Amino acid sequence: MSLQQPVREAAKQLVGVLEKFPAERIRHIVSFKSSQIGRFKRVAGLSGTDGWNESKKASIDEIKDIISRTSAPLGLQKDLLKKMQAAIPEDNLSEQSIKEQIRALNTLMSNKYKTYYDVGDKLYKPAGRPNYYQRILDEVQGKQKETFFSAFRTVVFGK
Repeated sequence: MSLQQPVREAAKQLVGVLEKFPAERIRHIVSFKSSQIGRFKRVAGLSGTDGWNESKKASIDEIKDIISRTSAPLGLQKDLLKKMQAAIPEDNLSEQSIKEQIRALNTLMSNKYKTYYDVGDKLYKPAGRPNYYQRILDEVQGKQKETFFSAFRTVVFGK
């Protein structure tokens, strides 16, 4: 068994945990779940990525290749190029670091700290504005769209 085999197995386990991770409620350009699944599938040696269209997006390896073989790609200045090269992450993963990430994801998914540090209604429904957080959640989830006039009323009168 080579040194890379335990890292690959741990990465496969991490991909399994990431696939169970809930989807993000707010759509972003890049999702945490899909980017991490793509990253660790590469480490695990699995083929394909989670919903990524590989023909349209360049991989990290392709970007590294473009930066390393050209002196100034796309007219970039050399100091900016050096900053970009320094910012590209290097994957020096060990089995232990992947196991720690698996443990952290399981902790997040089980809401361990939310239940451990349970806060009461004093924080969720403050006396001054008891519906404040509920309005924010409704807006994020798309349940109730606040109009301009109702938002203006809330700002002016605090209700």
